[in-house]
Amino acid sequence: MNLVLIYFAIKYKGYFHDIYNAIKKKEFIQMEELEKIGEDLSSGKIKAITIIDEDYPEPLKQINQPPFVLFYEGNKELLKEKLIMLTGDFSNENINKFINESAFELSKNYTLVSNFSKGLDEKIIDNLIKNNQNLILISSNGLTNPYFGKNINELKFNKDKYLIISEYPENVNLNHKRLIQRNRISIGLSEALIIASSYKESKISNLVSCALEQGKDIFCFPGLQSENDGNNLLIRDGAKMITSIKNKI
Repeated sequence: MNLVLIYFAIKYKGYFHDIYNAIKKKEFIQMEELEKIGEDLSSGKIKAITIIDEDYPEPLKQINQPPFVLFYEGNKELLKEKLIMLTGDFSNENINKFINESAFELSKNYTLVSNFSKGLDEKIIDNLIKNNQNLILISSNGLTNPYFGKNINELKFNKDKYLIISEYPENVNLNHKRLIQRNRISIGLSEALIIASSYKESKISNLVSCALEQGKDIFCFPGLQSENDGNNLLIRDGAKMITSIKNKI
């Protein structure tokens, strides 16, 4: 059955409803196609975890439209660790200090999850790589050329310390819907969401919505004394204020 799931995930480019309908209708598959999938798995050309595999992350089974297949590159054993997401929009001296301390403290108990967007996420990733800490990146397109804040090939990862996952097979291109859809996976894997900084009108708002929908805690570093600071608004609306990671998470 896992070969069938991978076949449909590739055929339908990871789209949940198309895969679901193909399974429901018992869409016919040529045996040669499944044999090819099996060969690609054995050779490592395809690296994938299906929702019926033992190593599929249990928390993802609880989210809306859990990916039938996770394609991956790197150390999939990191999915068994305690996971948490740390992100933000912008930096200043205080935020940089918080990020540097947070990444170190969190790495003692957690593997960090990131969408690796441009801006503050780049600083977070650089910090983790520099200190040889665990990291899981969620791609919003296929793994042939994953869309991140930096070219992934320019980063010097320890191969045992990172994992890139995507619900999309190789050569699937980026679009706005896929950027939004990956947030449910990022939050689904994470025990909580930590926001170091955000603007009032921020793309992080979708991560917040996912966290609220999934019942995950949201922690915010107190922001600037400005009407445009999103963290202050989030704290006002019920997010937990955090000034230090120690003994808080």
